[in-house]
Amino acid sequence: GEVEWVGIDTYKKAMDINVFGLIAGIKTFLPLIRSAKGRVVTITSGLGRMAVPTRSPYCLTKYALEGFHDCLRYEMKAFGVSVSILEPGNFIAGTNIFNENFVKAQAELMWNNMDQEIKDAYGKDYFNQKVEIMRSYMNNGIPDIMPVINTYTDALLDAFPQARYQPMDNYFKVRCFIATHMPEVVYDYLYIGHARR
Repeated sequence: GEVEWVGIDTYKKAMDINVFGLIAGIKTFLPLIRSAKGRVVTITSGLGRMAVPTRSPYCLTKYALEGFHDCLRYEMKAFGVSVSILEPGNFIAGTNIFNENFVKAQAELMWNNMDQEIKDAYGKDYFNQKVEIMRSYMNNGIPDIMPVINTYTDALLDAFPQARYQPMDNYFKVRCFIATHMPEVVYDYLYIGHARR
């Protein structure tokens, strides 16, 4: 949902699961990894490099993980520990992250918890349009998750592991490149224009 639609508890829950839970796990095993000169490999998302409307809780956590892993990579280098992140593209169709029940429940929760002023400002028609976009994601993307699994294997076994791996199709590779190397106005024009009311 859009920022004004999402309750602070949703942001907190997303951070607890996607960020603090992961950091706790890494910190638990880091002494063993450090003594073995091992590797830390984590999946973030392409949306940790380029944000999209209506996905702020998710993007927030993925951007946080990008920064955390960059810091960890710098700190662990002296110990011979490599840190890699995987930034998958759109594999929603292969993961079933979005399903009809989830989208419906989240939409009802957001609408029912919105202040009336916010409901009036956006309107039910606009809200429903955004819900339909979320529904369209259910069957969107790459249905085969093997590119992610293969990239995970590469990150674990490569003789010279990369800091970032991007298992994504060419559309998302170009989009990520534009988001990270071009002026924001170019990315906004090409990819975010649909967000206009």
